[in-house]
Amino acid sequence: MASFGQLVSAVNALLGLPNVGAILQLNNASRERAFEAYVFSLVLRAVQQAGGNVELRGVLSGANPTTVVFRGAPGHMGSRAQDFAFAYCQLNGKEFEVHLDVQYLGTSGAMHEIDVSIYEHDKADQVRARPGTLPTARPLLGALECKFYDSNLGTGLGRAFVGLVDDCGSLQVKCFVTNGTHPGLASYFSKGQRPQPFFNLSPLTAGHADRFVRDIEQALRKWARVG
Repeated sequence: MASFGQLVSAVNALLGLPNVGAILQLNNASRERAFEAYVFSLVLRAVQQAGGNVELRGVLSGANPTTVVFRGAPGHMGSRAQDFAFAYCQLNGKEFEVHLDVQYLGTSGAMHEIDVSIYEHDKADQVRARPGTLPTARPLLGALECKFYDSNLGTGLGRAFVGLVDDCGSLQVKCFVTNGTHPGLASYFSKGQRPQPFFNLSPLTAGHADRFVRDIEQALRKWARVG
């Protein structure tokens, strides 16, 4: 199982950051939050492999912040409490963003916390112009649930995530991502149009990470109509 240090090193490598702790700032120094940052970084790699451009931005500093700050808990996309980082992406003329630990209002009016989310850029700009408002789920392009567990997973986690994505409208990417395994959870996700599960994801399992990146890349290519 990957350690906190191994996860942070993988994030640094994927984001092209120097291997210096002060450059990457995780407000919650736990393996759970580091795993979310790792999945976020793999999504950016998928954008690049699809032929897209990726630019890290800080909500206060703009492009290429000197310190990449990730939230310690779910929060508002427009919050200016710190220079929270996100990724601005372009793919075949389409503009979108990738965020970590952001809250959204579902179509039912319920609030959802999404670990890694892909959102339309122009709608995100509108949210940042009004920092007190929560972004609605309709402009969401992707929702990824990240679970780093030392113990066995349960099917209840899958049911909760299916309920979340059902309340988020039409998503191009919907994935349940974990370092663990669970046959019952795999069987649950295999039915119908349920989210795609990815098990055993870790910097220590390169093949699983490569498969995850390829699958996200293909979903983005299909959405952006990249040949």
